[in-house]
Amino acid sequence: MYLTAGMILIVIGWVIQFYKTVIQKDSNINLYFLVLYIIGVISLVIGNILNNDLPIALLNLIGAILPLLIIIMIKK
Repeated sequence: MYLTAGMILIVIGWVIQFYKTVIQKDSNINLYFLVLYIIGVISLVIGNILNNDLPIALLNLIGAILPLLIIIMIKK
């Protein structure tokens, strides 16, 4: 369940970013994209931990930390 929910959130985030970039011609990173992406990847981490897939959980955790750092830098 966590893996599916995480992927759905990631896809929604990408749809938002695609719309902003391609349709609205705005090349800035959308905050909603980053937030949905982080929440989605954290859901993947939880799902991976529940499935005892710790190496993938660690990689996904890194994948959540990097966009979080981008949010922090954008907000400064």
